Amino acid sequence: TNMTMATLDGLMQGDAAADDNKILNNAWRGVEAMELYIRAHDCLYKGQVDKAMKFALPLEQYEDILDPVDIFSLIALTGFHNQMYGVCSNAFMRLEQLPDIAQERRDQYQDLAFKIFTKFKPKNPSMPREEMERDEVTPQFLKDLRKSYINKCIPR
Repeated sequence: TNMTMATLDGLMQGDAAADDNKILNNAWRGVEAMELYIRAHDCLYKGQVDKAMKFALPLEQYEDILDPVDIFSLIALTGFHNQMYGVCSNAFMRLEQLPDIAQERRDQYQDLAFKIFTKFKPKNPSMPREEMERDEVTPQFLKDLRKSYINKCIPR
């Protein structure tokens, strides 16, 4: 209805105007983090490894919300399955450098990384820039994500 659309427009304008509102942005960041995390897993389980990695990579920006072990493990896994061994290697380095990791766990990461990177060079294959940026999580994607959640909250 027109009233629903007017309400949605008002919420979106208020949301845009509230970019400086830390509380509102933090709430949305939690939604974004979980949505990207779930989508990355969903794509990975469907065998869409390229798409899974593209949803996993932006999770680095959400270390304040999600467990860094979960983030970098997912990035390493999607990078490996996508044959993006440079991405995988960087994720392993981040895992090994996390301050709250027990030495035993750190050793496990190092052992696994050694097994992988003695077989595969820690480099990403060359590909055209357009292909690398395809399906990238953009500011427009995040804005549309917020809009979809607002739409779910408005009764019809």
